[in-house]
Amino acid sequence: MASENPLISIICAVYNDERFIRETLETVVSQSYPNWELIIMDGASTDKTMGIVKEYERKHKNIISRSEPDHGQWHALDKALSLTKGKYISILCGQDGYLDKDWFKHCIQTFEEHQDVSLVWGIPINMSEDGKLLGPHYAYARFLRDKQYNLQTKPISTIIAKIDWSRPSSTKRLWHLLRKLTWSRALTILRSFRKQDIPQKEDWLLYWVRSGRAFPEGNMCVNKDVFLRNTSRFPKEKMTNAALLDFCFNFNSNGYLAYGLPLAASFGRSHVEGQDLRKYDDVLTRSYYKNISDFKRRMKKEKSFKFVDPESQIISSRILNI
Repeated sequence: MASENPLISIICAVYNDERFIRETLETVVSQSYPNWELIIMDGASTDKTMGIVKEYERKHKNIISRSEPDHGQWHALDKALSLTKGKYISILCGQDGYLDKDWFKHCIQTFEEHQDVSLVWGIPINMSEDGKLLGPHYAYARFLRDKQYNLQTKPISTIIAKIDWSRPSSTKRLWHLLRKLTWSRALTILRSFRKQDIPQKEDWLLYWVRSGRAFPEGNMCVNKDVFLRNTSRFPKEKMTNAALLDFCFNFNSNGYLAYGLPLAASFGRSHVEGQDLRKYDDVLTRSYYKNISDFKRRMKKEKSFKFVDPESQIISSRILNI
């Protein structure tokens, strides 16, 4: 039974997601942990998206939806955020979903066992547009210990899943994807085949400074107050990517603690021909890594770095060897 005081609030921006939204909603309502709410903010879809959403809303009192024009995906998420009641926030794309039916349960258990932690995250699994699982995302594959799914990333299959070979633009699309395969990404893919434990809490900061690894947006569950303190409101690009990278930088550089679970938590679809927001990736990524580089230089001048709990109270300090 749904709780009137949900502990986890999932915010979901949708627009013309008729093809995928039912599967996404099923992954939420199938969760074993009942104390959640789902806030769906639709950008005035012109297909059957809202008809499907309303069908689930009638069956589940902890699903709330709104449909109105917006200024982009982050604007929709920001409006959904204003309606939340939960202590924790999770962001869900209307084309993705959760693989682990106990995912919310795992998150809450982790927060209860580690009360100094402000964010819990898991391993994202790539999925083709037609629903075929392609293995863990290359950036997180080395942390996956969930033997229910293939433990290795599949870069070739993932690239192929992003191309519609029947289209004249397929060759151009392939070339675009190959150009994104930088030496840094290639090295990360190679390293993904060697398993390691997830650096936890204070150790994560050092890993983040060295790797720049962002939290996987589709399954991170974060203390709402911490999320609000560290999230840029209406970033210039008005894209979710910008807000996520800003949040990751602020969260880590302000000393909050994260805890990663080596489980296949969620799936994210690899869309044929890509999405419009991809053209912003290079600009956003360069800005993000510049911020990390500046942070690293500042830390080399500092004697120690302070870590804080969800209430922003100092809980420990550490000399950073970076």
